[in-house]
Amino acid sequence: MGHAGEPCDNPEGLSNVIFGDVGGFFTLKVSWCGCVHPEGNERWQQLLRMGYVSASFSRPQTAFSTRLFDRVHLEMMEGHCSLRAAYEVLGRLTDWNFPERVDNRYVEFMRVYRWHRDMTWTLEGGGFHDPALCDIPGGLGLFCTCCPQPGINVFAAKDGDPEWVYRIYVTIDGNFKLEQLMQRNGEMEVRLRDGRGFLVGIDKYMEFLKRTEGWIQPRSTCNEFYNQNNVDLPVDHLMWRGLVSLACARHGCFFPNASMNIKSGEQQRLADFGLSQLFSWVINVLNTADVSEAVKIKNVTIIYDIMCQYKVKLHERLAKGGLTEPSSLQLHYMIGKFHLGGHKEDCWAMHTLDLLLGSGRQDGEILETLWAGLNKSKSTVRAMAGASRQEFLDDLMQDSNWKKLIDGGAHFFFFGVRCIPRVDAFR
Repeated sequence: MGHAGEPCDNPEGLSNVIFGDVGGFFTLKVSWCGCVHPEGNERWQQLLRMGYVSASFSRPQTAFSTRLFDRVHLEMMEGHCSLRAAYEVLGRLTDWNFPERVDNRYVEFMRVYRWHRDMTWTLEGGGFHDPALCDIPGGLGLFCTCCPQPGINVFAAKDGDPEWVYRIYVTIDGNFKLEQLMQRNGEMEVRLRDGRGFLVGIDKYMEFLKRTEGWIQPRSTCNEFYNQNNVDLPVDHLMWRGLVSLACARHGCFFPNASMNIKSGEQQRLADFGLSQLFSWVINVLNTADVSEAVKIKNVTIIYDIMCQYKVKLHERLAKGGLTEPSSLQLHYMIGKFHLGGHKEDCWAMHTLDLLLGSGRQDGEILETLWAGLNKSKSTVRAMAGASRQEFLDDLMQDSNWKKLIDGGAHFFFFGVRCIPRVDAFR
């Protein structure tokens, strides 16, 4: 160790180390380096330079390769397997006939994998080059490259650019497949990147839920909406019933720090909290950039299945809940075309996207296509602890946005229709 696999002229002891790699577990005798290194030469540092992450900083006896964690992450994102299932595969690879004879290193495997993913998030999210991002809610989450973001992908407007070119389209929807069972010792959890990804910070969110638990959900005056009218159904065996998320309605990218766990039903206050996070990001981050005033966000289009009910007391609820209000933004309230057919006739002219200048051809239900991908992992999410669930859902949303990000420069496909992104968004 310490010399890229070559023998050290100043060895410092021998010890057995269990190495985990894509081919299984291997016990090898390691000769540690005793030389002085300018960046430190602790044993865990020697392993890290060789591409292995140790399970201990003081006296490492177990180490896992970074390519193993990359492979496991890919299996969880694409294969939707659990971390336990990935570990058991390694056991079979180590001893095909008698995997129970393999030394149990699952606790170390789980702990070090979470640590590795946290470091990877910081690197991929830009936190290494700009540490300030680690202190911004959702600062490490990847977002849509095609939506206008002043100071990031737009800097100056061209003569004659209409105002709607620099408008944000957001859709809201709930998912009742991503449940979580009640945990026994949830208060003992350690959250590594709480609030820096796509799910909101748990402490601030729980404080908001406690402060607004007495709010009464109004019944629908339009047509019968089950999730709005049945928000207090008993779910004693569940910690969370699902998820409410905000996403870019044009391109289908999750908004960072704008996904909330559902405690009982799809309550309006949950969407209020997510919109507040979005408004805060637009007002306090995007619109503070040193760019032309013409390209700053002034309009936000909100698409929600029950918008005719939701918008009625939106500003009153935001003020009452101590949330960020869109005082400098103009809001447009719309209903996706798929759900518009379930509303009264009066809702059509007021909330159809067909009559909103600049909205283009969008169905407003793109979150349903995103749920289809996440729901493949519902059995894995259901049995997870709260911290692991938060990090795993962050990973799934980050992976979803990454796929849109690398494909967004060429084209997007919505329901089989090729849509060319606006050139203005890349200026």
